[in-house]
Amino acid sequence: MNEYSQQVLQLVSELEKLHHRLDLSKAVGPDYFEPGMMEYLDQSEGQYDAKTGNLLLRFDARGTRYDGRTELIEHVRTGDSVQVVRDKENPFNTNNFTLLTEKGKSLGHMPAELCNAMAPLYDAGALQFRQAKVSFVEPISKRSRHAKQAVLFVELEAKLNS
Repeated sequence: MNEYSQQVLQLVSELEKLHHRLDLSKAVGPDYFEPGMMEYLDQSEGQYDAKTGNLLLRFDARGTRYDGRTELIEHVRTGDSVQVVRDKENPFNTNNFTLLTEKGKSLGHMPAELCNAMAPLYDAGALQFRQAKVSFVEPISKRSRHAKQAVLFVELEAKLNS
């Protein structure tokens, strides 16, 4: 198996994990709760059409409580456009993708597992992002008084070139 095929398999594996979260949301009752693990399962999704190369991902943004993002997310609405920008200079992960508002303000980052699977394909020109938008948002002002950060999910449509 060549390197490209391995990279595609890694990406498909991450998409399957996202889709599994959605499936799990249908299997557990509303009273089932595991902080940080089981919240907002129904907002996740990962699909890949091998015939067309189209991908659909819905994932939760990470790092939403840092650098003034909590306050910024108070003004974000479902359907708002998001820019997904490659961030090779990130000191924590050189495979990082940052999520920006239309005005270029950071909302957070794509989860590291997705970044690590997508970056090699993106850098090689084999993966193109078509559109990204906010698919779910719950600002900290709408959450429990114990919440430490806002919740933000992004829906990303992409195409994998063969």
